[in-house]
Amino acid sequence: MSRGRAWGWAAALREGSTTRWQEWPADGTGEGDAFRDDLPGAQQLGLLRRLNVAAEGAGRRVPLATADRVLAAGVSGRGRSDLPLIGADEPGRFGARPVDPDALPDDELLRVASALIADDVASTAHDPEERTLVERALGVRRPWVRAFRVVGVQWQAEYARQGLIAQGHRPGGRRPTAYLLADDLATVLAHAWTARSFDQGGTTWGEFLGSSSAFGHLPPRADLARMARSASHKYGAARVTIVLDRAALATELGVRRLQAPPVLGAHAVDLVRRVGEPLGLLVDEADRPRLLRESLGRRLDGLGGPALTVPRPREAWLSAQAERTRHELAAAGYPVLGDLDRLVPGPLPAEPVVPVDAEVLTLALGLLLDPVTATTQEDPTR
Repeated sequence: MSRGRAWGWAAALREGSTTRWQEWPADGTGEGDAFRDDLPGAQQLGLLRRLNVAAEGAGRRVPLATADRVLAAGVSGRGRSDLPLIGADEPGRFGARPVDPDALPDDELLRVASALIADDVASTAHDPEERTLVERALGVRRPWVRAFRVVGVQWQAEYARQGLIAQGHRPGGRRPTAYLLADDLATVLAHAWTARSFDQGGTTWGEFLGSSSAFGHLPPRADLARMARSASHKYGAARVTIVLDRAALATELGVRRLQAPPVLGAHAVDLVRRVGEPLGLLVDEADRPRLLRESLGRRLDGLGGPALTVPRPREAWLSAQAERTRHELAAAGYPVLGDLDRLVPGPLPAEPVVPVDAEVLTLALGLLLDPVTATTQEDPTR
């Protein structure tokens, strides 16, 4: 066992080396002195080497301060700890056995990367700014604006509400019409998991689908019929409108269009899900969704590959739930903007689009090279 060799490799990684641990000289020429109290864990060393590879591929160099952050980082995940380095640490009677950093799965490296990105997201927290006179004016309900509420899948409804307020159409008023934003059920499920990833994190895409399909029902966040019943109890069935044509709703409310959420690919949503867990230890739970939307939501807009799709083995369950939803909404007699047939998805792709750890790690490395360190104020109607 050579701790000096391990310290020499760690020092080289700090300086930008991309050499693998098993390729590091073992003849004594690669020895080095300790530059901190404890030898970094295998996950941290493996992540820094991968970060150096990514930086080199982009013609860049990892700043020394960033390298030190990686080496000193914790590991996200309940009950997780640093893994010892094979060839430098003796196997203990208890705990994890030493490992080769380059043999670690991407999921292990993502545990460290997620904790670092969570630190960056937490640093973007700021006190609410005093609203300008224009913002205050937009926040006041106009008596001539139709009384309305926007409900439905949170990922769509939240951004639509924000955009309407920015255009001077504040939800509320007496006896409002509740507009329930809907879509084909496969898209609704993807949006429901996206919203959950920003709010709670934790559950993977496969677990999100599996826990409901096993019992033959929909997740509450994706159950449009349930949402419509809830809105009808609150506002009255005659004042609940199912919206499958957003352009028609924009016309009805007197705006050009509804604001859409960021377009996040499958890998981007999974990265948000992972970062949300350690972020929950750094900020108030109520602040977590907002910070993730204002930082990662904006930063990852348009990234992360294609949108999520439901895997083929879930097709029978998906079709049955879509037909049930369409039947329940039609039977209830709610007014509809658009066509209820749109609730039924088309054929699912043969190769599903699901999060892939390697692609998620690539996004995470980009966020370590160019950290999210400040919230970006943008036009909410963009």
